[in-house]
Amino acid sequence: MRKPPPKKPSIKTTPASPINFRMPPALRARLRRFAKERNLAEAEALRLVVSEHLEEVENERELAAAERWQFKQAYATWQQYQRGEGEGRTVPWESIQQIFVDALAKRPTSEQSE
Repeated sequence: MRKPPPKKPSIKTTPASPINFRMPPALRARLRRFAKERNLAEAEALRLVVSEHLEEVENERELAAAERWQFKQAYATWQQYQRGEGEGRTVPWESIQQIFVDALAKRPTSEQSE
């Protein structure tokens, strides 16, 4: 006879459940000013502030992860170059200089007669 699988704890959440907490008077005054400037109720203004802050934190976390990945890729490429593994994939300095020489030669002068 099989044992029934363990029950997962069920956490009931409603789409909009009230949260009660104390807010210092100075912070409440700032919230009221924020809400009034945007023609919002205090609860809507608080939801907006929390939502925007959490989104900003998530974006910063994603950006930091992308920067770490980019740094690791650049460092790995640099290490390959140092070991001589990337010699065929590098662009000669003369070619880079020639690109700028060509671009400057094609640039229109700012002293054109009208």
